[in-house]
Amino acid sequence: MAELNIVEKVIALEGVELLGNLTPEQLARIATIAHEIRFPPGKIVLEAGKPADALYVVVDGAAELSREGESLATAGQNDVLGAWALFEEDDPMPLTAKTLEDCRLLRIGRDDFYDLLADNTEITASVFSTLVKRFRKLVEQ
Repeated sequence: MAELNIVEKVIALEGVELLGNLTPEQLARIATIAHEIRFPPGKIVLEAGKPADALYVVVDGAAELSREGESLATAGQNDVLGAWALFEEDDPMPLTAKTLEDCRLLRIGRDDFYDLLADNTEITASVFSTLVKRFRKLVEQ
């Protein structure tokens, strides 16, 4: 299977709620820092109790999300693993994400993401707007 090109990465990133308000051009900037990685079945992507330093977007395959051995959900195409890892430095993950089958993921590292935000205020504003809307929605429930 060939490596994803920028357009394919942008298409995958369009499904990420956190990035939902970004233009294709802004998503292309993020795509340049998104690195494709592959995991075979049974590999742990994120481990409960350990800090994570990246967000992962599932391009192909599936991963099981569990807490203390109890299966909670299955993440598939366009789902995100570890979204809050971009904002919570050194906080342990509450869940484990383990691949159920061959998985192709896009990895966006926290440091690369911060560097991108520092140089792109319009992306920063959009991401924070999405976070505020999510927070407001939670508070109003």
